[in-house]
Amino acid sequence: MTNKITGYGPTTTVVTGGNRTAPTPAAHGDTPKTGGGAQAGDSVTLTSSARTLQKLGDAIAATPIVDSGRVESVKNRIAQNTYKVDALKVAAKLLAADGELAN
Repeated sequence: MTNKITGYGPTTTVVTGGNRTAPTPAAHGDTPKTGGGAQAGDSVTLTSSARTLQKLGDAIAATPIVDSGRVESVKNRIAQNTYKVDALKVAAKLLAADGELAN
């Protein structure tokens, strides 16, 4: 079964292997393929946009959720009593967040 999305630039075809031992039921609208010869594996056609999205997803997945270096820095400054909170900056961010919720 091949699903093809067109209109998004150059494509690459990836063929996955595997011999099926039982026929797969056809989806609604599929026409059965006939012909002789060896049975080919399923194929997937990826657009360049899909490949770019996959790379971005992989990069995001590899990025740590917590910046451990920054956490350690803040812990050390708190322990040394040198960590200062900028109240105006905190208030500005709270007001901005509240404004986003109102929209």
